Amino acid sequence: MECGGLSPDTGAENEGSLLEGSILPHDYDEPKFIDVVSCNQDGAEAEALAEMKRLCLAQPFAVLATQGEGQTYASLISFAISDNLRHIIFSTPSRTRKFNLISGNEKVSIMVDNRSENPDSINLICAVTITGQAKVLGNPKEIQKWGRILTAKHNYLQKFVESPTSNLILVEATRFFYVRRFQEVYQWTPGSDSGAP
Repeated sequence: MECGGLSPDTGAENEGSLLEGSILPHDYDEPKFIDVVSCNQDGAEAEALAEMKRLCLAQPFAVLATQGEGQTYASLISFAISDNLRHIIFSTPSRTRKFNLISGNEKVSIMVDNRSENPDSINLICAVTITGQAKVLGNPKEIQKWGRILTAKHNYLQKFVESPTSNLILVEATRFFYVRRFQEVYQWTPGSDSGAP
């Protein structure tokens, strides 16, 4: 019995058929193997921060990672981020897994990437992982402020955000990990003096 184009005794012979069924073309751009770049290099951090900001402001969606009951959980969210990159806002109904997990564990991470814009080369894809603490907003002034920021980017969420069954979740960012050109990595901590937006 074959599974995924491979059989137990002829795996090597079926390798070609596996490639033929691949989503990516045969001439897909190979990743560039380079040394990890330090943010301490002249101009490197400022450039990376500018790219991170453009990425976070331009992308409408992100992947939220929460944890609880001994397991991690990933969710797709519509989000907005503050101009200084220190806060991320999104909305979710009360009766969702991510809401329950955040209520029990405030530590989250959020990944933003541009893979949909660069399907032809892995070397053009960039992504940022943001770690932080999430809280459910309860103060009416905060709800109004952050609700406006979220719906300014996602006007189709107006009724959703205003629904009595929805909650605004504010994430205070503690660290950014930015990856570009496949494995060129930058790390930035909000509040650090160097290169802050």
